[in-house]
Amino acid sequence: MTDPLTLTGLVIVIGVLPILIGMYFRVLNNKSKSENIISKYAFNNISLGIMFALFIDFIVNSSQLGINLGFNIYSITLLLCFIFGFTLLFLISTFTSNFSYIPILLLSLSFSFHSFAEGIVIGYDVNVLGISASIPRGIQTTSFVIHKIAEGFVIPLFYHLSFSYIAIFTLISGFPIILGSIFGLYGFPGILSSVFFSISSGALLFTIIDYTKKDNQITTKNIYDVIFILCGFVLIYIAGLLHSI
Repeated sequence: MTDPLTLTGLVIVIGVLPILIGMYFRVLNNKSKSENIISKYAFNNISLGIMFALFIDFIVNSSQLGINLGFNIYSITLLLCFIFGFTLLFLISTFTSNFSYIPILLLSLSFSFHSFAEGIVIGYDVNVLGISASIPRGIQTTSFVIHKIAEGFVIPLFYHLSFSYIAIFTLISGFPIILGSIFGLYGFPGILSSVFFSISSGALLFTIIDYTKKDNQITTKNIYDVIFILCGFVLIYIAGLLHSI
């Protein structure tokens, strides 16, 4: 069996640090005083495209909420988990309405369930297959890192954050991958990752709805706005294609 410390180091490198990098890059842009269209609107619209693509990705990883499995206990469970994730973030947004960074907290939490599910898959795979350095595995790892950087890029939204807050939200969204990988390494059934993917799907749907209602932050007034949304979506799509190699 792979050493748990080795696995922990691996998931930190490929699953936590990329989130930190993505967040830091976005915050640097948010703090820029430039008023051109790139700095003011493009990244917000790209973020929306990324969120749409991630939502689809989460749904697929949750076995499409069991839609192809018919009416059974498994499909019902996944649907209930989806509803739970959506409702949970709604309640959190209600009870923490006075917190300045509530939208960032909501996104971090939605990604935290996703990270835990990813950790289960990674730990399970490492337990069964070990850590290999093959070209296909390297391509899949690159795809995974791109996904995590994109998640980190989305999380800060349009806010200015200090590095301490960047670290806090990185831990909220990324630390669960460490826990999940340890559970997976020690035999936590890989199929249960679908449960947490389902929760993250419902949670992310709520954050998308909450994000798009922000005044003057998302616009579709011209072709540039729409193209930036499409670019965000295509970014995750391409990363998904890499993962399928």
